[in-house]
Amino acid sequence: MQRARWEYLLNRFYNQTAPPEEKAELMAALREGEPDEAILDELMARHTTDITLPAAAADELYQQILAQLPAATPPVKQMFARKWWWAAAAGLFLLGSTVYFLRDHSRPPAPQFAKKTDVPPGTNKAVLTLADGTQVVLDSSGKQLIQQGNTAISQNAGELKYDVKAAGSEVSYNVLTTPRGGQFRLVLPDNSAVWLNAASSIRYPTAFTGKERLVTVTGEAYFEVAPMPGQPFRVSLPAGVSVEVLGTHFNVNAYTEESSIQTTLTDGRVQVVKGSDKILLQPGQQAQANPRAAGVVVKSLTPAALSQVIAWKNGIFDFEKMDLEEVLRQVSRWYDVEVIYKGPVPHRIFGGQLSRNLHLSDIVEVMRMMKVNVHIEEGKRLVVQSQ
Repeated sequence: MQRARWEYLLNRFYNQTAPPEEKAELMAALREGEPDEAILDELMARHTTDITLPAAAADELYQQILAQLPAATPPVKQMFARKWWWAAAAGLFLLGSTVYFLRDHSRPPAPQFAKKTDVPPGTNKAVLTLADGTQVVLDSSGKQLIQQGNTAISQNAGELKYDVKAAGSEVSYNVLTTPRGGQFRLVLPDNSAVWLNAASSIRYPTAFTGKERLVTVTGEAYFEVAPMPGQPFRVSLPAGVSVEVLGTHFNVNAYTEESSIQTTLTDGRVQVVKGSDKILLQPGQQAQANPRAAGVVVKSLTPAALSQVIAWKNGIFDFEKMDLEEVLRQVSRWYDVEVIYKGPVPHRIFGGQLSRNLHLSDIVEVMRMMKVNVHIEEGKRLVVQSQ
């Protein structure tokens, strides 16, 4: 394969724009051991700046990846066994984005891979509170039909869908709540879709009959709003923040432990309102509202940063340019664990992606590679100790 083709395929792969046939081409070339290692070093350095890993740790990671590959999959040649970035690349291709690299600017020690205590990843689970106060537990295997007046509510695994036969004169409200370690998808009576992240809730009417479609959200949710020009959609958030929209796709993050309430627009237009401030967002922009201060700040996001905001919806942790505390807040919510810091919080800047389907021990192993002294304790506690 020509050098230019290698460079093209590598760029497409690391920008996550390569179609299946280009991924297959690159993987096949990897198996053949091409090209010359000096060329590989130069090309890969553009994507993996300042990555270091001891040989023993790289070998162990490489062997872990090989152990998880399907039996029919030819292994990558041993010449890559001590290449951290090639182990990561092989894992990303062959494990469906389960293994990816996290970056750090210090050289970490060889990790101690121990799995005596572990926590599984979050799942599709939620609690539906009906208008009369009845609570219905929802999980990833459930399939049921709930009749509430003129509204039929159907659950199919991790999705809840509303079907309104005829809108009544009296408006009733339901609340869908996800626990820590849970997520759920909701299709509202107007066919708008909502993805609810862990430790979040949404309150909504069983039929949209007024001049606007109003829902109230805590935590994090991603919306794909069905367009209805005569009946605008509005999301009410904590601290007096609201998002007004006709039809669009956007993400709201209103966790109380985060420093700001964020509204990120991926498609269409929304208006973010707080007090007298009314900010119209364009696709790729993010509005940040401090709950304890006036005003709304608008940022323009790169495509990579925009993708990072909604990575959770696609089953991915995207930790690019995040510090340790920010990373562990996401981990804490998804695995329903308490994070305990013993001593000063280590300064670490992360990068890359991990699947949200990993067990907590897998996350811990990667952090240990980054010289984070962390372990899982009984009682679902994640303890971080200063060095």
